[in-house]
Amino acid sequence: MHHMTLRPQAIQPLLLALSLTFIAGQLAAEPEGESTLAPDRPNTLTDTTASPDAQPGPVLTPEPASELELEPPPPPESDALATNPLQPKTSEAPSADELRSLEALDRALTSKEQQVSEVQQQLIAAEDSVTQQDLTERLRALKDELEEQRRQFEKFAVNIDLRPFIDEEEKPFNWQDELSKLLKPIIAELENATKESRAIGELRAQMSEVEERKTLATEATERLQTLLAQEPNAALQERLQERLANWQRIATDSSNSYAALELQLNKRLEQRQSMLEETTGYAKRFVRTRGLNLVLAIAAFALVFIGVRWLANALRRISPAAENRFSTRLTTLLLHVFSVLGGLIAMLIVFNMAGDWFMLGIILIFLIGIGWASINTLPSQIETVKLILNIGPVREGERLVFNGLPYRVESLAFTARLVNPLLDGGVQQMPVKHLVGHISRPPGEEEPWFPTESGDWVELADGRLGQVIHQSPASVMLQEPGGAEVRYPADGFIALNPRKLSQGFRIISRFGIDYRHQAIATTEVPKRMRDALDKALAKVLENAGVEKPAANAIKAINVLFAQASGSSLDYLIHLDLAGEAAPMTPIIQASIQGILIDACNTQGWGIPLTHVGVHQLQVSA
Repeated sequence: MHHMTLRPQAIQPLLLALSLTFIAGQLAAEPEGESTLAPDRPNTLTDTTASPDAQPGPVLTPEPASELELEPPPPPESDALATNPLQPKTSEAPSADELRSLEALDRALTSKEQQVSEVQQQLIAAEDSVTQQDLTERLRALKDELEEQRRQFEKFAVNIDLRPFIDEEEKPFNWQDELSKLLKPIIAELENATKESRAIGELRAQMSEVEERKTLATEATERLQTLLAQEPNAALQERLQERLANWQRIATDSSNSYAALELQLNKRLEQRQSMLEETTGYAKRFVRTRGLNLVLAIAAFALVFIGVRWLANALRRISPAAENRFSTRLTTLLLHVFSVLGGLIAMLIVFNMAGDWFMLGIILIFLIGIGWASINTLPSQIETVKLILNIGPVREGERLVFNGLPYRVESLAFTARLVNPLLDGGVQQMPVKHLVGHISRPPGEEEPWFPTESGDWVELADGRLGQVIHQSPASVMLQEPGGAEVRYPADGFIALNPRKLSQGFRIISRFGIDYRHQAIATTEVPKRMRDALDKALAKVLENAGVEKPAANAIKAINVLFAQASGSSLDYLIHLDLAGEAAPMTPIIQASIQGILIDACNTQGWGIPLTHVGVHQLQVSA
């Protein structure tokens, strides 16, 4: 199958004239052969030679041409634009090639009219109804072909558009017929590519069928020979001999057919190329016949796509201040959509002008598939468009929780830019479709973008104490006292409700003494405990190497009588510390209990036996 490639407009009339001359020569030299069609013209020449099953009658002359779609060359674009359509155009003198082409068409019309006349005579002479019906249908088809040829002749002779003079019957739209027309060139191309393999497969299938017939005929022959060997009566013997001869003939014919099919198969297998050679050959033919069309179509798509995108960027550069306006966003969106659709339309125009119906059908089916698939995603696409236009549930400048982390929506277009200023690498740039289903809100004036900053000391809900040394959208890394490092997922870190100690914190501890000291329980005991803690904790912090002086690290010490429990008089110790003391939190917690026990020993205060444990509660200052 040959395919016409794009030709310059200037040489199109010359090429058409050469094609018509070739057709005329073929019709004159080979009146009984098959017509040769120009590349990419529909094969509408029909061989009307009578079939073996047709009724006897006069031998018809093979039809040299049934539908010659010959179109006059269009005038150059410059002439077409300069001509007033309301004024009659001056016709040019026909060339010698055009006259020869008209003579060829006239011979084709004469042949077709002769066929119609002969079939009419056969119909008049026909006696049985079956022959009459067959000839009637044949005559109707021939008349339709004759009428089409006359229109083609008239169109080429007068060189005008005849559609305004033709009353065509309107046919109801049938999408199945239209789809079959679209798929026909593709299926034909696939059949052509697999022609050899299918022929070999059909031969093998026929051989299998013939072999089965031969086997069954042989079995039938052996059965009949066994029956004849038993010497039946004369009448039965005669009938069995008749059937034996019939089955022997079937077996012989099957054997001969099998041998012929096997010979054809072996010949095809010998001539068949390897898979690599077939693939390479098909690729070469594809490039030779459709390579230029494909290159031109891709170039047309790229030209439209890049040109429209460049125009969109140029408009944005001309007025950067108006970039966030709704009209600018809408214009940019429409230009981006047209860059794709316009590119595809340019490809379709190229394939249509080239007459490459195979590639044209591929592109159309591709577009239909995309359209069909887009029906299910239409709501999501609508939401995406609303986000691009900044009229959706996510707006620029608002606070958005994405993957468990808060972000500021810095910009919305075909891509979204999310920023968290407190995270290392806290810039997320992604297609805007990933924000479908999310909701943003205006941020608070003092609302933090992350619970901590790098360098903060925190205590988590799982009891772990550490300093934040790195935080990013992926993870937060803590360094515990002593140097051990622990990594948490960023959203998991937030879920553990980190208690920030760097700005100051409070340690709450509980201690109890015996009921024997009830008389001084609310006066002297709290004062003595506070003095002991104030004096001893300063030394503890100094020995631990706290950066600030011990006196400044301890902000406040309070000892409060909490309650008289069943076995002891309980006290709450509130110790407020600066953030620099956060690394010493475990040491301070243990020191409070030791200092109070030493104070009890010094003052002679008893500790009840049931007070075997120390209950601690810590809250931030």
